[in-house]
Amino acid sequence: MVSKIFWVAATAVQWFIVSSAFAQTSVTPDRAPSGLMIEEVVVTVSKRSESLQDVLGSVSALSGQMLAEQNIQDFRTMAQFMPGVIVQGEEAGSEQVAIRGISRTRDGPSPVAFHVNDLFLDLRGEPYYDLQAVEVVRGPSGTAYGRNATAGAINAKWAKPESELGMGGSYRQTDLSSKELRAYINVPLLGAGDDRLLARVAGFAREKDGNYDNLLTPDDADPGNLQDHFLRIYLTSQINDSLALGLRAIKYQYRTNGTNTVFSPSQKARQSGELEALGATPLPDDLRQVRSRAHERFGNFKEDFTRVSADITWSLEELPLLGNMDVVVVGGEMRRDWRSVFDLDGTEAAITDGVSEHPSDVRRTAELRFVSDNASGVDWLLGFFAYRKTDDWRQAIDVRSHLSPSTVGLPDWLDVISGPITAEVRIDGIHIVDDSRAVFLNTNLDLGELFDWPNIEVSAGIRHNRDEFTNETASSVNAIVTPLGNFPLVQEQDINQYAAFEETTGELGVRWFYNESGMAYVKAARGYKPGLAQRIESLEEGVIQNPVDPEFLDSLEFGWKANFLGQSLQTNMALYFYDYQNLQVSQITPGGVITENAAAASIHGFEMDLRWMPTASLSVMGGFAWTDASYDSYCGNDPVREQGSPAPGCDANDPFDFSGETLPASPEFAVSLLASYVVELNDWGRVTTSVQTSWTDQINRRGLGNDDDVVDAYTNSSVRLGWQNASRQIKVTAFVENLEDNSDLFFSAAPLFLGSDRPSQLVLIGNLPPRVSGIEVELNF
Repeated sequence: MVSKIFWVAATAVQWFIVSSAFAQTSVTPDRAPSGLMIEEVVVTVSKRSESLQDVLGSVSALSGQMLAEQNIQDFRTMAQFMPGVIVQGEEAGSEQVAIRGISRTRDGPSPVAFHVNDLFLDLRGEPYYDLQAVEVVRGPSGTAYGRNATAGAINAKWAKPESELGMGGSYRQTDLSSKELRAYINVPLLGAGDDRLLARVAGFAREKDGNYDNLLTPDDADPGNLQDHFLRIYLTSQINDSLALGLRAIKYQYRTNGTNTVFSPSQKARQSGELEALGATPLPDDLRQVRSRAHERFGNFKEDFTRVSADITWSLEELPLLGNMDVVVVGGEMRRDWRSVFDLDGTEAAITDGVSEHPSDVRRTAELRFVSDNASGVDWLLGFFAYRKTDDWRQAIDVRSHLSPSTVGLPDWLDVISGPITAEVRIDGIHIVDDSRAVFLNTNLDLGELFDWPNIEVSAGIRHNRDEFTNETASSVNAIVTPLGNFPLVQEQDINQYAAFEETTGELGVRWFYNESGMAYVKAARGYKPGLAQRIESLEEGVIQNPVDPEFLDSLEFGWKANFLGQSLQTNMALYFYDYQNLQVSQITPGGVITENAAAASIHGFEMDLRWMPTASLSVMGGFAWTDASYDSYCGNDPVREQGSPAPGCDANDPFDFSGETLPASPEFAVSLLASYVVELNDWGRVTTSVQTSWTDQINRRGLGNDDDVVDAYTNSSVRLGWQNASRQIKVTAFVENLEDNSDLFFSAAPLFLGSDRPSQLVLIGNLPPRVSGIEVELNF
């Protein structure tokens, strides 16, 4: 491992030295000899506008044009263009996005801070359409984004209204009964060229089949099928040179036919006979085929949300002591009503089926920032953040298992009775409050401006976080189901849990702008993810209080960003070292989903992004990531394996030593490439061909050193051929996505819920979509 780090570091340093020398000794024109130049990308990841090439840290930004051209609508399709980013699943309310080997524990907080229009949401939001850009921060971002930014942050920004009338839309049809209709209209309400009141309305509607086949339902009710749509409006007003307002609102609705979350039993589980012993019909060997009826008992999945947000920017000039300053207020509210129906065994038998109903999920966010805007060499940002989530919900789970009578509190002599036991878990009146407050300060000193030194800038930031969690449950009943009726084993009422965490995070970095085309940086930062007020519903013990502590990530990153060949070639590189402490790790066990602070890990990696426009017709974008992520220490349990004597240093509850094992969702190598070529046909318009491909090394689903968890290395490719008329008003594109048709690759796994008295097999979730071909017609006026 040390040799790999040395090799990567040496290569990066040599490339930096050679390229820096070339850049400094050669003439660097404003444009390449061909007149081409990669357009500057301005991002706001540091809570102020700056060029992507000037940002202190590793950031990727996909423009709205690229999102539309490559049909990027969600995290999974976006990850294909970002090596080091892995999506394990996108069930509603449970987004499993991993960055640089840092992933989410099931039912725990995400290590990625999700934002839409700078508003913290703590969930994925709506499908991507009519966006200005999506910005992805890789690496801990504890100062700017605070909690839940251990791995990084994602911010999707809607396309802003413009001062000219415009409208457009598109229709997309595929061979897998997928249909999409999208449209927008932009209106300057006070007349063209008048930006005092602008409006932009966008709408989106989609239907698509699922990613695999439920043998007991029609094709339109397969797991992963959906019908969703949204309508949104964005109003802006530039009242004067000093005051700007923005108001946004969206209504989103998402429906499925059938069960939305169905796990697929692994090959070993399908062939073991365990499912049949619990009353299920044998499943085919094809992992994409299941037999689920959970929706017949619990209903179909649904999600509805309404979100309203606003921002105010007030520019103040020549204030005493402060100089020029912007006052920025961002705030909003989201109201969500959703029901998730799940089948964790993939069979018609109720081995582990259930529903979670959340009729009232309300999230409010507010942030106040004071941002300096001076040329004195000293810039600063002071901010205050508040977030509050209240969630009222209930849960019902049906379980059929091989639990022995003694494990559920009955006399030991009854263990001679064989046969499965059917149980019900009913939890009502759950009320969760998640309260977060923070204050943060960031300063940047331009030493060249202050002292006439070399062009070096020093940045420092600090953030103080306070997070409080309240978890109240009115009643929890675990009962055995018999022909004579239900017999409660455990009944508890008025269960309360409270947890509070108060932590300070910070960062320190140095940027050296060694010439107009290049910048090198070093940055140290700490990421923080709060703990949990966790309780575990157990058939044997009822409700167990098990609070979880926060986890921390200390990072050191070296980076280099440069432009070459008259800014027609752009490169970004980063070499990072992580010390990951107090990891929250979780498993689905017969006693419930258990999350504990059970591990420490080290992560090292190297990333490189490249954009190149060698001619007016050809553009290339590529990426490379090397990740070495492993546990330093971790004693845990794996219900899939036979348990023997505990490993040295471990105990009977956590008998396995997983030290040295690879973390989940952390492939060692990953590569991506996108190439586009344009052929101009003069009055006949233009033809554009694009090819996208990515290669990802093998992935370990659970990080427990089990060969059954390994996903082999794979490629994912797409091709597009488009024609656009000379006026750029009509565009027709034919495409084939997921050429390799790797829909049998699943990226997340859990033990099959068969009981604690025998080894279990795995169930799988989060597979790639199948190969799809189709056509898209787009109009713009």
